[in-house]
Amino acid sequence: MKFIVKFSSLFAGLAALFMVAGLERPHNNHTQGLSSYHASWVAWEEQVFDRSLQELQNQESLYERDLQQRITQLVSRYKTGLKTDHLANLPERIVYESKKYDYDPLFLTAVIITESSFNNWARSNKGALGLMQILPTTGKALAGEAHVKWKGNPTLYDPEANIALGAYYLNKLVLRFGDLGLALEAYNHGPSQLRRYLRKGYRPNRYSQKVFKHYNRLRSQSI
Repeated sequence: MKFIVKFSSLFAGLAALFMVAGLERPHNNHTQGLSSYHASWVAWEEQVFDRSLQELQNQESLYERDLQQRITQLVSRYKTGLKTDHLANLPERIVYESKKYDYDPLFLTAVIITESSFNNWARSNKGALGLMQILPTTGKALAGEAHVKWKGNPTLYDPEANIALGAYYLNKLVLRFGDLGLALEAYNHGPSQLRRYLRKGYRPNRYSQKVFKHYNRLRSQSI
């Protein structure tokens, strides 16, 4: 089954259409030496491009705001343990980190639900912490790569830092394994353990199927 988790493909595709159609923004010197008719045509084309680009940007902005509102409503159903300011910024942070790696924000939301049910203070029996359940050793190793300031274990209880590290780590695993399902299993089991499983001919899928189930539910319903 194919799961669609791309965030920006719609807007990138529309922008590409403008480029293919020859609607690249003309420079002012393009009108030099042209008849008044052709100069007017170039000026009109420039206006069309500007309006089309502005409309595209407005649509993307509206889409992002709608997603943030949906995630806000969803998070309100959970006991997060977060202070008001962190709670208010959480949907925006999910959308921001998703755009960075071209994920549907609802997909990243599904991972968080699977990991912690939005309990910021969650701690697993293996010592994984926070919203995306990151081990301190993993978080410390990734912090420099993800441009997150590491302040010890409390860093993982900072929701913005935790989501930034979790999204970065998942994307790194996608690039390593070349498969979203395998990347999710590596996120859950650890990449070394997953490789051992694969060498034995066993491909785990319980965790990834759980994430996909949450994701499909979020996509198919009005929150």
